[in-house]
Amino acid sequence: MISGDTIVAAATPLGFSGVAVIRVSGPLAFKIAREITHQNKTNDRVATLRTLFNLVGEKLDRGILTCFASPASYTGEDTLEVSSHGNPTIIDNIISTVCSLGARLAEPGEFTYRAFINGKMDLVQAEGVASLIRSKTLEGVREQQKIIEGQLSAEINKIRKTLIDLVSTLEYQMDISEEDLNVGVQISAQKVLKGLQKKALEMSKTFRMGKMLNLGVTVVITGPPNVGKSSLLNSLCGDNKAIVSPLPGTTRDVISAELILEGVPLVFFDTAGIRKTKNRVEKEGVSRALIQKKQADIIISVSDNPLEERDPVGDQLCVFVLNKADLHTEPAPKTVIHISCKNKTGIKELLLEIKNKLQIHPISSDASLLSTPRQQLSIKLCAEHLDRADELFTETGVELELLSLELRGGVEALDVLLGKTTPDDIINNIFNSLCVGK
Repeated sequence: MISGDTIVAAATPLGFSGVAVIRVSGPLAFKIAREITHQNKTNDRVATLRTLFNLVGEKLDRGILTCFASPASYTGEDTLEVSSHGNPTIIDNIISTVCSLGARLAEPGEFTYRAFINGKMDLVQAEGVASLIRSKTLEGVREQQKIIEGQLSAEINKIRKTLIDLVSTLEYQMDISEEDLNVGVQISAQKVLKGLQKKALEMSKTFRMGKMLNLGVTVVITGPPNVGKSSLLNSLCGDNKAIVSPLPGTTRDVISAELILEGVPLVFFDTAGIRKTKNRVEKEGVSRALIQKKQADIIISVSDNPLEERDPVGDQLCVFVLNKADLHTEPAPKTVIHISCKNKTGIKELLLEIKNKLQIHPISSDASLLSTPRQQLSIKLCAEHLDRADELFTETGVELELLSLELRGGVEALDVLLGKTTPDDIINNIFNSLCVGK
C-alpha cells in the first residue's frame, strides 16, 4: 500500500441499488470535487446536491457530495464522499473520471490502513472494522462497535501504562542503588504485578466468547448411516436442506445450515454416515466427514441404538444424541439427549446442551472481548512474561536486570497488539481482509 497519493473506490457492494457511495481520500480529493461538479467551492462537512460531469463536460449523474477536511475524517486526510444512484455504469464512470483527475483505485482495506497510519485508530480498532463488516448477529455488531470506539484499546493501554510505570520504578532503583530492592519497593512491585497478571488472565478468558461471536461455531453432525443425521439438520434449521431417505448412504457430501443461538452464529454440517464401503463416491463422502469432524468446534454424535457404546472424542466437545426415541423403550444413559426428529421433540434440549457445552452466556456491556487469534496470542505472550517476572520475585536475590527484561517483554507484546511495533506482513494481512471501499 502506498500512502500520500489520492485513492478512490466504491464503498458499497457491486450491483444495482437505490444509492451507492464512492469514497475519495488524499491531497487531490477537494480539487477533484471541484472538477467533477464545475464548482469553485467545497463546503466542509456539508452534504450538497450537485450535478456530476466527466472530463468532456457530459453529465454523469446528480448526487450528494460531502467533503471532510483533514484531520477530521475517517482516514485523517482530505476525504470526499459521493452518493450517486446505484447503477454500476454510473459508478464506473464516476470512478473512471476521478482516476483521470489524478486518483488511483484503492487496494483492499486501504482507507482503514490510512486511518491507522494517520493515528485515527490502532490495530485493534482496525480489526474491529473488519469484524464489524462480517458480523452476522446484533450481539456481534455491538461487540465490534465497542472495539472500534476504543473500549478494548483503552483496557489494553491501561495495562500497558501500569506495566511501564512498574518498569520505570524498578530501573530507577537500579540506577540509584547497587543493592537488591528494598523490602517496601519489592512488596509494592509484587502487588502491582499480581494485579496485572489477574487483568491479563481475565482478558485472555474473554477470547472464547469473542471468537464465537466473531468467527462463529462449527457444529458437525456425525454418526453411522441412516440414524437421522439429515433429519436432525432439517429439524434444527427448520428447512429441508438435506435429502432424507430410508436408504443408508443417502448423504454423500457435506451439507451445511446456519442457526443463531444466543447471538452466536452456529454452522451445522451434516456429513456422510461413517462406515466401511466399497462405493467410491460414498467412500469420498466418508473421508470428507472425517476431515470435517476433526475441524469441528463441537460434535453432535447421533445414534438410534440406546445400547450402543459411545466412544470418547478426545479433547473435542461432544453432545451424544439418541434419535428415534419414540421407537425405543430401553433406557439410555442420562448423558444422552433423547430426540425424535419425526415428532420434533428434544430439539430445545439439544440446543440447551450445545449452549452449555460452548459456555455461551449473556454478554456484559462493561468489558470488551478479544475476538481474533492475534489478539489472544499477544495477551497470552504478555501474560507469560508477567508470570516469569513474578517467579523472579520468589528467588533469593532478585536480578533486577532480568526482571526488567521480562516486564519490557510484556510491554512489547502489547505494543504488537496495538500496532505500535508490528511486522509489515501482519499489518498487510489485517488490512487486506477488508473490502476495497473500506
